[in-house]
Amino acid sequence: MASQTNVDERMLKSVRKIVPSLTTTKYKGQDGRIGIFGGSMEYTGAPYFAAMSAFRTGADIVHIFCAKDAGIAIKSFSPEPIVHPLLDHNDAIRQIKPWLDRLHVILIGPGLGRDEKIFRVIVELISLCRDLKKPMIIDADGLYLLCQKPDIIRDYPGLILTPNAMEFSRLVKAFLDRTIQPVPVVKISELKHLADSIGKNVVILNKGAKDVIVDGQKGTEAVTCTAAGSGRRCGGQGDLLSGALAVFWWWAISAGPSECTLSPPITAAYAASRLTRECNATAFKLKERSMLTTDMLEQIHPVFQRLYEINCNKSSSSSSSAPIVFGGNKIRIKSGDV
Repeated sequence: MASQTNVDERMLKSVRKIVPSLTTTKYKGQDGRIGIFGGSMEYTGAPYFAAMSAFRTGADIVHIFCAKDAGIAIKSFSPEPIVHPLLDHNDAIRQIKPWLDRLHVILIGPGLGRDEKIFRVIVELISLCRDLKKPMIIDADGLYLLCQKPDIIRDYPGLILTPNAMEFSRLVKAFLDRTIQPVPVVKISELKHLADSIGKNVVILNKGAKDVIVDGQKGTEAVTCTAAGSGRRCGGQGDLLSGALAVFWWWAISAGPSECTLSPPITAAYAASRLTRECNATAFKLKERSMLTTDMLEQIHPVFQRLYEINCNKSSSSSSSAPIVFGGNKIRIKSGDV
């Protein structure tokens, strides 16, 4: 059996293969157009954290589809995401449907809340995305919805669930009709059983003292991320993970199965788990007990650079010695100066 160190080294190599190069030939949106469905009157921070994590990881465009009461608050946090405050509109699906073809990955759950009207919209959204074979991640209150209506995602063609200990126990009750107590690290056999009951194309990233990743395929390997985080559990860390996961999954899909040691969603899940845990550890060293999720957000760049970055092409045809006129003077900017 491979040691955890060997597993980590193998997975890191796989993740580095899917990170796309930054070149001048790309167009906006090519490295990720993410759709986040969440944000309610009470919970506006969660979709913001997920969106900014996606941006900091490397997404080009992020859309947030939220309730009307959440729109202004989310827009005031940052001008970066495109915000659609329409989840509780009577014609929400009609307004959402034209956007779906543009989105590479769908993320449901951050700050979603438990409004029945919005849940009905999400049920219809999942059905549409199933027909379109859209890669989908479900977290937070999206998982709560699945526990009420488990059949809506059975045999979905490409799905990642990201439960914590409590959410996992609820999913087991909903899908397997068994009662288990939340524990810091779940048994791999229990995760596999749940994944198998949902469908062969599901991946479960179970968050805990160790993050354990399994899929619904029989006989496939489970992956564990044991990178040290910290004891600080401020709210919003799961939103950072889900936002990063959406980006890594699109990159893994774009790179193709041949570039992934395991399947694209498992490679993406490990990448997001490792990034989030190490951002937690790095931010905790700086802020200790005062650490907030915003502090972790600021660590995405340095942690990503250290773990994954090999494809950042800092030279281009525009970074040669050609002079630039600034303030009436000609200056030369060489590669590496900026």
